Amino acid sequence: MKVVIADYGVFVGVKDGMIHIKKGEDEKTVASGNVNQIVIATGGVSISSSLLRLAFRNNINIIILGGNGAPMGMFSPLMKKANVKVRKEQYKAQNDGKGLFLSRCFVRGKIMNQYYLLKSIIKNRKRDDMFELCHKIKENLDRLEKCEAQEELIQLEAKMADIYWQGLSEFYEFEGRKKRYDNPDPFNMMLNYGYSVLMSRVSLAIDMTNLDPYAGFLHMENPRRPALVVDLMEEFRQPVVDRAILKIKPKANDGRLTKETIKSILSEIEKRLETKITFNNRKLPIEYHIVLQARRIERFLLGKEKYSPFILR
Repeated sequence: MKVVIADYGVFVGVKDGMIHIKKGEDEKTVASGNVNQIVIATGGVSISSSLLRLAFRNNINIIILGGNGAPMGMFSPLMKKANVKVRKEQYKAQNDGKGLFLSRCFVRGKIMNQYYLLKSIIKNRKRDDMFELCHKIKENLDRLEKCEAQEELIQLEAKMADIYWQGLSEFYEFEGRKKRYDNPDPFNMMLNYGYSVLMSRVSLAIDMTNLDPYAGFLHMENPRRPALVVDLMEEFRQPVVDRAILKIKPKANDGRLTKETIKSILSEIEKRLETKITFNNRKLPIEYHIVLQARRIERFLLGKEKYSPFILR
């Protein structure tokens, strides 16, 4: 269970051994044994030192999100487990076939998830004239195996993404995909916020392994961006964020999403994360599949398990 704090002026502490949440006259308590994560998604929230101690004792992660939804930090125990062998294999794989294989998996997962989501929307809206876009996406999958470098894979992924966003723009009010620095419209602002929230969840999954979050295979290393986290995110952008965002009508003031819109984004993403999906013969909430995929990367690098991208049909 996750506790999401998205209101200004909330106090989170401990009362009778339980998590105590209070705002004005409203208050409630939650048993710590039922919680594995507390997400602070707004400013003006007070956290007591007693809560931090309770969280450390019960392995509850406290994640702080910035105003754009990006994870700023996480409270965690001082000492954590470490397996040096895993990281040695990870660094080695950055320059051999294992790293290239994983990169192809991340791109394949993203492309196929884009294909299935766009195909579903076109079918539901009865726009048979647009199925050609879906075919263009799937036809290029064969090119994946011919890509022998990180740059080639990135270029292929970008080309397929352009087709995907072109298709979505036929049904939703936006003029193509724009990131934060491109002066985005409200729809793109929702996507940017949602992807930042997803990054916090994938970061947590990677943190539960012995992997180095900054040593990726598909994306370039950057001290400001955890490349491996962004790699794994590719498989879950459409299953988690896009499917959540498409249910919301965005509202923005002065270039910022309204608080109501942000609450809706957080709520819909939580619903998606809690949705049970069958993958690798296991029917589990998507949030657990994210954790398992992170562990599979670790086991794949150690030669203990095969790796397949998460694809939602």
